[in-house]
Amino acid sequence: MSKTQEALALVNQGMTPFAAAKLVGLSANTLYVALKRQREKQGIEACPCCGTLVPGEKINRDVLKDGGK
Repeated sequence: MSKTQEALALVNQGMTPFAAAKLVGLSANTLYVALKRQREKQGIEACPCCGTLVPGEKINRDVLKDGGK
C-alpha cells in the first residue's frame, strides 16, 4: 500500500489529515489533494452559496443567480 493510501485509511478511521500525513511521512498537501479527488469521485461538491460539502445532486442550480455556471 502506498503512503497516500495508508494516510487515506487513517483519515477514514477518524484521524485528522494533517496528523495522518505526518505519521506516514507524507506532505499534508499531497493528502489534501488525494482527499479532494476522493470527494470528487463520490460526487461531493462545495455548495456555491455557503461552501459546505454536499452531494452534487442536492444542489439546485436553477435558483442560482448565474445558473450554476
